Parts: sequence; structure tokens; C-alpha cells
Amino acid sequence: MQQTAIDRWLRKEFVYISKVYCNTLPPRIPSGIVLDEAGEDSAGRYRYCFTVRNDREMSELTASLEVANITYTSRVSERGGTVGKLFNHPERSFTLQVAWLAFILFIILISFSGLPQRFWSYLSAEEETPGKQPKVTAAQRIP
Repeated sequence: MQQTAIDRWLRKEFVYISKVYCNTLPPRIPSGIVLDEAGEDSAGRYRYCFTVRNDREMSELTASLEVANITYTSRVSERGGTVGKLFNHPERSFTLQVAWLAFILFIILISFSGLPQRFWSYLSAEEETPGKQPKVTAAQRIP
């Protein structure tokens, strides 16, 4: 199933994590960035790993590394857990699933509210025509 723009934004915002690897620390590390020792995921080539969660932090960190003339590499990885399973399914669109669920709930709420029965009774009611009023007889006029 095709992913919508909202699905791509949700995936970018909540699923993807950027990791920046380098061998030397910059003089200033921007706030919000997590610094770890690089493990086996860097194949032993890099010493430090910065975990970045959004584009603003990424641009600040890379600018800091470039000013200090430090060689770095970046990789994008995915978070695990429920959020990853919810937003990162390639065959299902999260937005369309929510839209269908909202549509079905709307139909169920309307059907249990009694609106269809009131509408049917309104449409099936017989009309009273102004020309067919009952005539008053003389016996009905005398009190």
C-alpha cells in the first residue's frame, strides 16, 4: 500500500534515528545529543557515537564537527518497539488505517444513535394536504 505524506513524516519523526560516528570529540556538543562509545556497530573504525533525533540537532552537530575539521560519518537506523511497528510497516499505511477506523466508528455511532429510524419515520410519514380538512356538520356546531 502506498504511504501518505503523513506516514512519511511520522516515520521520519518517530522511527528514524541518525547516528554520527567520529574518532575525536568536538569542542562543543549541542544539547539534546547523546554521546556513547561506539561499539561493534561501527566495525571498530570509530571511537564515539552521537545519537541524533531530529534534523536541527543533526545540522548543529555536523556544523560543529566541520568547524573543528573532524572527519565523521552518519548512518540512519530505526527504533524498535511499538512505535517502530506501528509507523514503519511497509505494506500498511498508518494514516489510512486510522481513517478507516474513524469512518467505521462514525457509521456505528450513527446507527446506534437512532438517527436512521427517525429519518425513515420522517420520510415515510403521510402528508396532510390543506384541501382535505374534515367538514364540520351542523350537529357538531351546536353546543
